[in-house]
Amino acid sequence: MRTSTPVPGAITHARTHPTGRLRGTRASRPGTTRRRAVVVVTTLVAGLLGTGVAAPATAAEPAPGDAAAALTPQDGLLFGAFVAKGATTQEEAVATFEDTVGRKLDTQRLYRQWDEDLRAGGVASAVERGRTPVLSVATKRVDGTKVSWASIARGDQDTTIAAQAATVAGLGVPLYLTFQHEPDYATGYGTAAEYRAAWRHYVQVFRDKGVSNVVWTWIVTPTPFAANATTTADALYPGDDVVDFVGLDVYNWNGCNPGGPSSWQSVATQSTAARAFAQKHGKPMMVAEWGSVEDPTNAQRKATWLRDSMTTWTSWPEVKAVLYFHQQGSCPWWADSSSTTLGAFRSIAADPAARTRTTAWLRVSATHGAAPLAVTVDASRSWAAGSVPGAGIASWTLDLGDGSAPLTGTGTPPATVSRTYAAGTFALRLTVTDTAGRTATDRVSVEAAPVPTVTVSAKDVTTTSATSQALVDLHGFAGTVRSEWGTTTAYGTTGPVTSVPAVSYAKAVNQPLGTLQPSTTYYVRTTTTTPAGTTVTTSSFETAGKPTSSKQWTSGTTATSTTFVAQVHPHRLATTAWIEWGTTTALGQASPVTSVAALTYEKSVSSGLVGGLAPSTTYYYRVVAQNSAGTLVGPIASVKTARLS
Repeated sequence: MRTSTPVPGAITHARTHPTGRLRGTRASRPGTTRRRAVVVVTTLVAGLLGTGVAAPATAAEPAPGDAAAALTPQDGLLFGAFVAKGATTQEEAVATFEDTVGRKLDTQRLYRQWDEDLRAGGVASAVERGRTPVLSVATKRVDGTKVSWASIARGDQDTTIAAQAATVAGLGVPLYLTFQHEPDYATGYGTAAEYRAAWRHYVQVFRDKGVSNVVWTWIVTPTPFAANATTTADALYPGDDVVDFVGLDVYNWNGCNPGGPSSWQSVATQSTAARAFAQKHGKPMMVAEWGSVEDPTNAQRKATWLRDSMTTWTSWPEVKAVLYFHQQGSCPWWADSSSTTLGAFRSIAADPAARTRTTAWLRVSATHGAAPLAVTVDASRSWAAGSVPGAGIASWTLDLGDGSAPLTGTGTPPATVSRTYAAGTFALRLTVTDTAGRTATDRVSVEAAPVPTVTVSAKDVTTTSATSQALVDLHGFAGTVRSEWGTTTAYGTTGPVTSVPAVSYAKAVNQPLGTLQPSTTYYVRTTTTTPAGTTVTTSSFETAGKPTSSKQWTSGTTATSTTFVAQVHPHRLATTAWIEWGTTTALGQASPVTSVAALTYEKSVSSGLVGGLAPSTTYYYRVVAQNSAGTLVGPIASVKTARLS
């Protein structure tokens, strides 16, 4: 949405996050009375009817929400972030960020498009690590096409929504979920009324499927709360009965992007109207994204802004979760954009008001490496709600995932546990219990990688060329592949070294082989190397060529009949073959034509039973076969029929 004049915290074009989707805002709080919900729904339905949009069925009030209660701290707030992935996996990027800022995140911001797997993109790993996902589902597909809000409200997308609901339920933990965050900047999807109807229908499908682990989080920017907003927050708000949290995305632009606010702005200035909206609707708030640029004229200013922002968030009792946007985005929002800024961010991350959750924090020196892999495990920075890292834990259990008995103890978990893993994948699990009986669990997967696993086959073989395809599983490492080939095991021709990126699946590496000879056996040696070691694979194949035959014979010969048979090798080309025979070497008779598929081995070709032969007579025969590479005329053989008894 655009306004005629910029409002505090707004920018006149959408900000994009790393996957190209619009970035989201904060969410609202549960606990609304049914009476208030009825008033809001009545107004909503009237508004829908007035715009010509079909009013959806009223979504049922949720039962007293265990999920919402679990994710709404009574005091303080949950602390989280969106962390740009960079060249690593999403989980590696977040784990590095946590080490840098000195704490484990309570929540993790994640974005998925309409047709993406809602477990992927870091969602499943966040759940494994004990972080609560704050998940946005955009109404745009991976190919860039948009899913209209009207089509969602009509039920056209119910199959997709039902699949998403099943995936979310299968995560098995409470999480924040938002449908199309920042609708105020989402253009080309429909009207505000269609957005509200789509949201309500989306929620209803989840509820109809029995999904109970969702905290519905409505996220916008400061723009629709402005007095001069073209599309207001009221116009976009789906209703108290289908919203648990009101969310806000708020940034200090300071002129970093053309068309955006040019002045330095506090979060309080930009967020007060959103706070009043949340208060009016009786909802808690989430700051789903927030960030600031540096002031090039004042190296301390961003650090001060971070501290002041945290003071604001912790002084507003409505704010129950904040997530910093650690990413380049439209501007450099990085939490570590300078050493001074990083110091300030570490201090706000350590704020007692941001330690409301008992936390298990399992730090492993290496989660992937060549077997045997020696690692050191540190569990000592786990903490109890309201405590500093390492404090408040009454007891702990550490399962190192290698089949050995779990380690247990009381007080602070150990800082140094060493283990060496053979090749394989191992699931480490830390569970801590604080003095109040609250528990938390962290899970880390460690992969000790073996040498590469490689299979090689010949593809697209012709008379003069082929492709040697190596299917290589590098077990999470980057590596190289090189092929050698020739007509003997001395090889003689070497291809270029091919680099293979670190991926979690087997990857095909193709080496073209040219200037080959027809009907010739070639030997291939493939060398695949990673930090875990080297695998050498040998193979061979034969090029395509004209047919050959290794044997001709007769079967069941009597005084008046026989069957002529030959072995025919088609050498990878579709071939036709037949048998010729007669009482002289001029032959003269021929069997029906037999089709032989483009095989890599010999096939028997038969004349069938030939009768009417003369007794005690010599018959001459041969096989003839042809394909696109040439014709085989077999040597003439002979057989003598038996005498009549």
